[in-house]
Amino acid sequence: MDKKINISWDILVKKVRWGLTPEEESAFREWLAQDKSHEVYFERVRKVWDADEPTSSLKSNLSKVMTRFDAYVEKEKELRRRRIMRNVYRYAACLLVVLTVGGGMWFFSQNDESVKVEPKMAQEILPGGNRAIILLADGEKVDVEWLADSSRYKVDGVEVTTEEGKIRYMGKSNTKVEYNTIMIPRGGEYQVELSDGTKVWLNAETQLRIPTTFVGTERRVFLKGEAYFDVTKNDKQPFIVETDLGEVKVYGTQFNVKFYPEEREIKATLVEGNIGFRSEQVAELKIKPGYQLRLAEGAKKPEVKPVKIYNEIAWKNRMFCFESERLESIMVKLERWYNVDVVFEDPALKNFKFSGNLNRYDNIDKILHFFEEVFDVKFVVDGNTIKVMRK
Repeated sequence: MDKKINISWDILVKKVRWGLTPEEESAFREWLAQDKSHEVYFERVRKVWDADEPTSSLKSNLSKVMTRFDAYVEKEKELRRRRIMRNVYRYAACLLVVLTVGGGMWFFSQNDESVKVEPKMAQEILPGGNRAIILLADGEKVDVEWLADSSRYKVDGVEVTTEEGKIRYMGKSNTKVEYNTIMIPRGGEYQVELSDGTKVWLNAETQLRIPTTFVGTERRVFLKGEAYFDVTKNDKQPFIVETDLGEVKVYGTQFNVKFYPEEREIKATLVEGNIGFRSEQVAELKIKPGYQLRLAEGAKKPEVKPVKIYNEIAWKNRMFCFESERLESIMVKLERWYNVDVVFEDPALKNFKFSGNLNRYDNIDKILHFFEEVFDVKFVVDGNTIKVMRK
């Protein structure tokens, strides 16, 4: 087996900025040729650097030596910006002297034409898409958005199919339990197939901690956020979804669990099959299909009621479905999916209620305009912030 070649960060930065000496170029070429992913990684770094964009979304999918490269690049770019700004200030000071001494007043008096200011292009707010970060057992992060454009990527028993937006765990024959965490950012979603064949759809701003293979008498995963589960039936090894407010236990069924810590409640909605819920305050409680269990933080007794399943799992079906839902709750969902911040200028507007179905992949302007037709509200988009105010 060939020895793994690591490369100095300085060489990568010099390659992007100035160029390399013959010896450095030779080392760079050797590193580049060793693994296709090295070429992909360097191309991403080069594009980010040339575009002068932040590197916060750039995560290494290579060896551990690369995991801190993002911060290094960011620091280098900041130093470059400071040098540029020092030169700008120096040249501006010189220009001011020239204008003042050499007839600068004539320049200002003769320039009667109004200054034309190019309108600033509004930042387009796009709907979410297939975005996920896999935190491997050894601490390495794999950002699937920055993987190669090839259809499949394999690492440590995990296969990522980027075209389909799926992460598949192939299972290992060893009995050692190792955990991965699938992290879905704002504006993201992804599908995961666990080692037992169970399929999971993950909504925006969600974390799912899972064993790479299921060992023992149960199949236990840990959830923060929202996920839809289609569990492979196994009577001898129940499937358990654990949250901070309790756990859902199943043997083979389809259901949705929503637990965002900031919302201080858990909702478990059963589509088919049967599930049980239990917590420190609640003995195991069975739920029938078409029903939803809702338990608020601090409550001793959950609420169980029939719901319209389609509305509860609309996000999985690429839709927003609201039924007499408060505008505040609706805007929280838009924040997560479109990766925006919403500010209510008048808190009373939060209580407006709305019913309707909207395409989750529509342009956000279309969705906001729809609300403006229904409510006595208007929306002002300022960068990545949406202000809600009265008309």
